[in-house]
Amino acid sequence: MTNVFIAVGGSGTKVAEALVKLLAVGFPTRNDNGYLTSAGDKLIIMRVDPDQSAGAQEDLTECLNAYQELQADFSDGNKNVLASSRWSMDIDTRVRDLDPTELPNADENQMKTLSGILDSGRAQEKSLALLAPFYEQKDLNVLVDRGFYQKPFIGAAIMSVFARSLEDDSTPAGKKAGLTAFSNTPTNFFLCGSLHGGTGACGVPVMAQFLNRRKNANPGWGWRIGGCLLAPFVKPPMPPFSPLREGDTIDEEMINQLIEVHGTSPVFQAMSTPEEKRELVRQILLGFYADPDDMEARARQGLTFYKDHSSDYFDELYLVGKPSPNQLKIWSNGGKSQRNPLNSADTVAAIAALNFFAQAGTGNPNSYVIGSSNYEVPQENMRLAHVPSYKIGNAVEIEAEKVILATVLTCHLIRHGILWNKIHESAKESLICAYYDKRMGQAAIDKGFYDHSIGKMAEFINGLIAPHQEHFPTGWSSDDLYQIAKFFGDENSAGTQEIKSNLEKKILRNEARGINVLGRSETKFTDRDFGAWCPPGDQFTRGEYFRHVWTQVFAKCQTSLGN
Repeated sequence: MTNVFIAVGGSGTKVAEALVKLLAVGFPTRNDNGYLTSAGDKLIIMRVDPDQSAGAQEDLTECLNAYQELQADFSDGNKNVLASSRWSMDIDTRVRDLDPTELPNADENQMKTLSGILDSGRAQEKSLALLAPFYEQKDLNVLVDRGFYQKPFIGAAIMSVFARSLEDDSTPAGKKAGLTAFSNTPTNFFLCGSLHGGTGACGVPVMAQFLNRRKNANPGWGWRIGGCLLAPFVKPPMPPFSPLREGDTIDEEMINQLIEVHGTSPVFQAMSTPEEKRELVRQILLGFYADPDDMEARARQGLTFYKDHSSDYFDELYLVGKPSPNQLKIWSNGGKSQRNPLNSADTVAAIAALNFFAQAGTGNPNSYVIGSSNYEVPQENMRLAHVPSYKIGNAVEIEAEKVILATVLTCHLIRHGILWNKIHESAKESLICAYYDKRMGQAAIDKGFYDHSIGKMAEFINGLIAPHQEHFPTGWSSDDLYQIAKFFGDENSAGTQEIKSNLEKKILRNEARGINVLGRSETKFTDRDFGAWCPPGDQFTRGEYFRHVWTQVFAKCQTSLGN
């Protein structure tokens, strides 16, 4: 199945990063003859954002590069191709970056302002007569190359023209998006962006409307449209100085003084030219930034708009937020300086995308489904057990804690459960050793790739559930990572020895000495059980073997009787 994730704005881009990391560590989307996997599906990521220098985009690019390395390690080791490892979903690592300000004929007018973009080379008077009754002069003239600053009414006009340009493959955006390739092709489209910002608030409904029109005009194509709206879950601080009072005007001396006073702050230091700094000062003075005090009201307005106008564009629509947003400590107005770690809400939103891609559904399509829990979720210190589950084909429950337990224990088994230096001696007791015994030299090669891939796996997990950092709250507790660390220990570490002991068979009894635990989940089996796990046939990739072992471990994971 082809899945297209459309990340709208910086918030949507962070959710795309979380989605890639979830796929990397084993979260499945399909049941392939008893194997819960995402292999066999394909993911394409589109990013709709005027902020083409966004820090979130750099984070996503780095994440995709690491994903490609993992896929290569699990397949043939070639990092220069889109490798099918049979461990996880094939992802096109070339993000289709779509700049909504890059409109047809826009090269004739390089001013990235509302009036400049909509004129697109024509005399300004042609658009000014239409725009003036609805916009203040400052709204028409503010640079929007970093987003729409919690003002979707500025971006909506640009997004509407942009969406129409996607219909033509000869336009800049149409050429990058390549939507005609999905004609007559069953495709899951999933849009994600914020309710309370600027780019996401205007971009998600406009893009959904555009896709819905094409879907309705071509019902035989098999398109599905899902979306996730991000309500406030982090709250930025106020900018380093206050905006102008009504009636005040900006002069050059005022700008110079503010740069002199605040020029050493991180947001100004990240800028390379004096004009960038001057433009940022103007934006703050004119009120073009995300006001933390307005976020909740903006989100309510957004939900009302969806209720009245946009909800019908989606087959499924999810909402993720927090009752009390986590407080950021460093202010940013977009660009490279805005590089936040993943928040627990980003991961939950990515789980919503997995639920949609798995076609699990959320009940009656004409009704609302309200997620609930029989205990209070600690939004400041979430653990994997608090992450919502989803289903594969309305049958198999996928719980995040059990997925991660299966993955980290599989990492341990491959590193320490295979006697890599005694392949021949172990061939009678272990099917994977028997496999390597017939392929002299292959064991050493595969061990090197496994060591590297397991290191990448640890990095992906750390990035997904990193606990609070000094200036950037993530919403995650450190407890899970503390438990996970022992599964990645070296041969002589106490954690490794404890896991090995748990896997040993009891004397005279065919059961393991102990259980291996993560949070509220546990699993129990022996190292002899592990020795019997090997894919059928004599040709399989490293990824297929990893998925085969993972499947056996996951099937044995259960909730602890004490919880």
